[in-house]
Amino acid sequence: MFSTLASLLLLGAISPPAASPVIRPLPGIEVLSIVAPAEKRKAVSMPGRLSASGMLLLDLESGETLLSRNEHQRRKVASLTKIMTALLILENHNLSEIVPVPTIADGIRGSAVGLKAGEFFRIGDLLKALLIPSANDAAYALAIDDAGSVSRFVERMNKRASSLGLKNTHFTNPAGLDSQEQYSSARDLSWLTIAALKHPTFRKIVSTKSSSIETTTGESFDLRNTNELLHENPQVFGVKTGTTDLAGECLIVLFEEQNRPYLLVLIGSNDRYTDSLYLLGALRKSLSENVALER
Repeated sequence: MFSTLASLLLLGAISPPAASPVIRPLPGIEVLSIVAPAEKRKAVSMPGRLSASGMLLLDLESGETLLSRNEHQRRKVASLTKIMTALLILENHNLSEIVPVPTIADGIRGSAVGLKAGEFFRIGDLLKALLIPSANDAAYALAIDDAGSVSRFVERMNKRASSLGLKNTHFTNPAGLDSQEQYSSARDLSWLTIAALKHPTFRKIVSTKSSSIETTTGESFDLRNTNELLHENPQVFGVKTGTTDLAGECLIVLFEEQNRPYLLVLIGSNDRYTDSLYLLGALRKSLSENVALER
């Protein structure tokens, strides 16, 4: 799956509408073919029974948008924020670097693995904690190590969002905690996720069902992926969950159908797994019968 994905991701799949239409391969990723099919399959219509307020389904091989709902609408996105946190760390750090746990990360609210101030971890292990069980304490430890303060790291998050063309995205913290000015959209999240998927380490971590990390003194922490589809569906290969009171249930899923990679983004769902399974099933039916789905 990942070798196919790495060969097929195209810059055109994540470029904002204002960007140049010239199709170019992502840096470091070989493109086997960028020739579009002679005749595109009719786009899949939007099922009406979804609870998600925002949704996007992409064919990563062609870059075609198959389904969308309020794809540019700004919404709280909870821990999907951590994809940007991970991207910045992967772009600027070595996995073997040692990071001290700051006081602010010790006892941070929400999802956490229980990091204690003064403990030391390798960056690679903190990335696992960030992305597998969605640990807020790992997000803050990484942010402060990278930029010296949360506010400076948030500035870097927003600068990187701007460079990716994410016009409906703004961050105020590295973990995705609810904040009036912390938001993104389904379309922006698809661009962000594909940028992160360029990194083999990111792809490996988000596809990991369970793992463990340890401090430099040997204390270990067990990790279990919060993405239940990853545990139950062999066609799913990541990516990230998120849940808060204001954001509702959020989910980004990388999956394969008929040897072709797809990316599904759901935000503001009442039941993300029911929504996801319905869409995966609808896509399978559409592909097998070569027909569009009606509302």
